[in-house]
Amino acid sequence: MYSLESINFQNKSPEQIGELLIEAKKAYYTSGKPIMDDHTYDTLEEILRLKLPNHRIFTKVGHPNFDTGFDKLAHIMPMGSQNKVTNIADLVHYFELKFNNLNNYSSPLVKRGIEGGFIVQPKCDGISVELIYKNSVLINAITRGDGQIGDVITQNIVKMKNFIKNPKDFTGSVRCEIMVTKKDFEKLNQHVGTHYNAFLPNNDTIFYSNPRNAASGLSQRLDSKYSEYCSLYAVDIYPNLPTVNDEIKFLQQLGFTTVESTLCHNFNQIENIYQQFLIKNRNDYPFEIDGLVIKINDNKLAQSLGNKNNRPKHQVAYKFPANTNTSTILNITWQVGPMGAITPVAQIEPIKLSGAIITFASLANHDLIIKKNINVGDIIEVTRRGDVIPHIEKVVTKVSQNHVTIPTICPSCNTLLIRESKFLHCPNTKNCLAQIIGSLNLFCHTLDILGLSDKTIEKLYLAKKIIVPGDFFKLKISDIAPLDNLGEKSAKNIINQIQNKKEITLKQVFDSAIIPNFSGARIQQLITEGYDTPEKLLNLNIDELVKIKGFQITLAQKIIDGINLRRVWINSILSQVKIQFVIRNLKFTNLSFCITGTLTQPRQKLIDIIESNGGKFLSSVTSNTNYLICNEPSKSDKYLSAIKSNIPIITESEFSTLVS
Repeated sequence: MYSLESINFQNKSPEQIGELLIEAKKAYYTSGKPIMDDHTYDTLEEILRLKLPNHRIFTKVGHPNFDTGFDKLAHIMPMGSQNKVTNIADLVHYFELKFNNLNNYSSPLVKRGIEGGFIVQPKCDGISVELIYKNSVLINAITRGDGQIGDVITQNIVKMKNFIKNPKDFTGSVRCEIMVTKKDFEKLNQHVGTHYNAFLPNNDTIFYSNPRNAASGLSQRLDSKYSEYCSLYAVDIYPNLPTVNDEIKFLQQLGFTTVESTLCHNFNQIENIYQQFLIKNRNDYPFEIDGLVIKINDNKLAQSLGNKNNRPKHQVAYKFPANTNTSTILNITWQVGPMGAITPVAQIEPIKLSGAIITFASLANHDLIIKKNINVGDIIEVTRRGDVIPHIEKVVTKVSQNHVTIPTICPSCNTLLIRESKFLHCPNTKNCLAQIIGSLNLFCHTLDILGLSDKTIEKLYLAKKIIVPGDFFKLKISDIAPLDNLGEKSAKNIINQIQNKKEITLKQVFDSAIIPNFSGARIQQLITEGYDTPEKLLNLNIDELVKIKGFQITLAQKIIDGINLRRVWINSILSQVKIQFVIRNLKFTNLSFCITGTLTQPRQKLIDIIESNGGKFLSSVTSNTNYLICNEPSKSDKYLSAIKSNIPIITESEFSTLVS
């Protein structure tokens, strides 16, 4: 499990952070077993938006290659993420900042609250879904996805508890949270538990580790099995009514089961509810919650605030502190990342924490071990940050003297390690098995080649079937089928996925070669600048790079070193693929585009056209946006922001006219 402390930022380029986020999204949406908590994901996404706003992840979930097995559709009601606070001072500060720019709300909110008040709701620790109705008939049910496009899971929704089949005289959409209640979670495990775990109380059997994972896994089963263990709780509706309070009442009139909602007029009332939940209500609640959602009740006022980075400004999640428990460290192992970062991981005496059985916990880096004086045998306090990531907070009882021995050689290749600030790094980039396997895995992730695990890739590598990325294209069914019991059918699917990547863009070639410090955005920038052939990119020099905006001499040298490191890899890919060369006329130089709504063609195709013509794609509407591409008026945040800022809104057809 990843946490902010366990990620070696010094050795991760923005592009590699993007690949890690894609891996986390795939785990979150397809397996029901997250590899990263929400806080870590949101923080990394913010970093990526700042450093690499055009990364493919910002349209990834809606992209056809992100194969969850379900059809995909755009939302009517955009489903953005929420900003988060963890204490009352930050909550007050959050809303005061939002209102500082509004003339009618210049005085401190803490002294008087706001007109119309706030609606306070439990923050469901579940899966968001939009139910779309037309003339009282359910048309589609779409998971949150990337906030704009999600999976159509209608077949599962209709089997869930609290589902309303025909809300009277209603056309619009309802946002719900898919939850597995605590009682239903127990019933689920009793019914479908598949293995024995001696560390669970009363020798329980388990199927999913906690209700949230169950909700994620069950809601996206292709066979709809066990959907009846899920429940729907309505939290929002479109078209909007004057207040959130009105919307809750209307949802109830339609027959929907809504989340508990309380109208508060000041922050003291909000804090009282928060403390009640901390003391009692949280544990007694029928389903898992990880905080409160605070919403401005007046929708007109709320909409005037807009949103930023796909997060509405008129509401915020007031998160609960992480749950804690104590355990004993059984062992500490050192893992080698694909770029050589060495990360310590603690194996602990299994404990139950926030509904999950915890057997491993993050130690982040060797510097943390030294500061906290951690060793095998010590009794430690463990939290689940964001109710997901197990993290060692402190040593409760010191059992073993000193801290665990910090390695001096790589556990994979025995190379002498380098200490870089808080982190350990293996410099043996060419021959370290762990780095090679990790990088080959990243190649597959970058091109969305699914089905090949680290273990399978390692077996192929040791059998000399794969040495460099280009070798993937030479694989036969007989090379894969015997491995890890994959079988011929799975092997065929994997081979088909690989062969479907035989024609890729120049950007994809260099992106998939996993070149240190050479992000996808930088690659595209150079292609746009005229370095649009493999030869030009392979023969870059510092004097050329430093003349280009944003390429200082240090970065330029790192990129050239990275290309030289991966030169054999790059050539191996080039020898096996056909490059899709796009005719460039640079009509969009210095122009920025944003896209919203339903399109007649894949969104990525439009993005490729924008970038290949020298333009810039933005994931949200900002003051630097020149055009918003949208086929019809909508209530999306992007559309409303464009209207408010007088940004030209054009259709796909009008966009095509600009290109021609």
